[in-house]
Amino acid sequence: MTSDEPINNETEYEDETTEDGQEDSGQDEMSQAMAAVGAPRDLARGEIVEGIVAAVGEDGVAVDVGAKFEGVIPRAEFASDGDLPAVDDRIEVAVVHVDEESGVIRVSKTRADYERVWRRLQQAEKTGEVVSAMVTERVRGGLRVDVGVPGFVPASHVAARSPQAIDRLVGRELRLRVLEVSRRSKKVVLSHRVVVEEEREARRKETLSRLYEGAVVEGRVRSLTSYGAFVDLGGIDGLLHVSEMSWLRVENPADLLRVGEQIKVMVLAIEENGERISLGRRQILPDPWATVGEKVKPGDMVRARITRVVRTGAFARLEGIEGVELEGFIPIREMADGQVSDPREVVQAGQSVEAKVLDLRPESRRMTLSLAEAAQERERQEYRQIMADRMSDEPRRTLGEALRQAGVTAQPTGEAEAQAEVQAEAQAEAQEDTAEEEQDEG
Repeated sequence: MTSDEPINNETEYEDETTEDGQEDSGQDEMSQAMAAVGAPRDLARGEIVEGIVAAVGEDGVAVDVGAKFEGVIPRAEFASDGDLPAVDDRIEVAVVHVDEESGVIRVSKTRADYERVWRRLQQAEKTGEVVSAMVTERVRGGLRVDVGVPGFVPASHVAARSPQAIDRLVGRELRLRVLEVSRRSKKVVLSHRVVVEEEREARRKETLSRLYEGAVVEGRVRSLTSYGAFVDLGGIDGLLHVSEMSWLRVENPADLLRVGEQIKVMVLAIEENGERISLGRRQILPDPWATVGEKVKPGDMVRARITRVVRTGAFARLEGIEGVELEGFIPIREMADGQVSDPREVVQAGQSVEAKVLDLRPESRRMTLSLAEAAQERERQEYRQIMADRMSDEPRRTLGEALRQAGVTAQPTGEAEAQAEVQAEAQAEAQEDTAEEEQDEG
């Protein structure tokens, strides 16, 4: 074999090695003993030895391997000048050919690297060591990976739930467990799922060790359902129920949260040895009931939007009051002056209404609103406004003019003033009676 011939990494000397790529132990012991006393080593084809780079030339790299002659690595093994080792570097090489007559020892760094990969994989299979590999392609039944030699990850051992998710793993580096190694058939089978499950279980135990009821922790929203959100706390999921997301009623969790979002939650309960964890979010948000009494009082007129209509009434969310985001309840009896058989005859979800606060009990987190009282209050305000407008439209008169219009003759000052007051009060009462009759007719 000439120095320009490519080296076949998978043949030439495999028949001289054992299944695990190891040389005969007796030969290794002899070589080690000779090296210990400084004597030149007798090298055998296929042996892996460590050497020191003696020179780098155009034809190859000379390596002192402790034998009578220097070993030579063909320049063709190095793709570029940047891959060349430097003088005095220590490298491992495989003995390819020993020619005692010409004093030439052919060695290969590529072959040594190849052998090292197999040994590492065989060792990883025995010890359970996790190895890293790049996914090179999606193939039928799984993934092809590069662990120094081609490896295969069956689809059943890929920690992905859909074909699309498996496709997205191409080009990514995965942590894998070696399931099977066969040097003779050049077969390497690995598992991604086993590593992910083991690492998740380790995180789960670590997370559980620091969780307790009342703890405030950070997690990632993993999925949303109609009844809440599952939050990954680190290897373990907790359920954030829709009723615990906000102080306000949440119809759809997707209106408040999104998958992948990082949120803070409070641990409400840990049950069944950590298999069931209940979470809350409103507990760590400002409690609007604590300060509502400072901004809203019974008798106040407020704007509200109907959020939900039920058989007994409707829930309405207050609007336009800074710092107050609360819902009050409008009982069916407070929806109108007359009898209402179905609340939907009066209001619909999403409708904006004006209501009067009848009752406010922050300690019970209850607020009662009334549409009927609000309507009556508006009528009273309209009446007062009408009266005020009419009074302002009356021309101003002097006392004398008022007396003459009323047909009162001159009297002593005290009697005249008393008579004028009586006449003015009578006229005002007559005007009020007239306005009330017109309103009733309307």
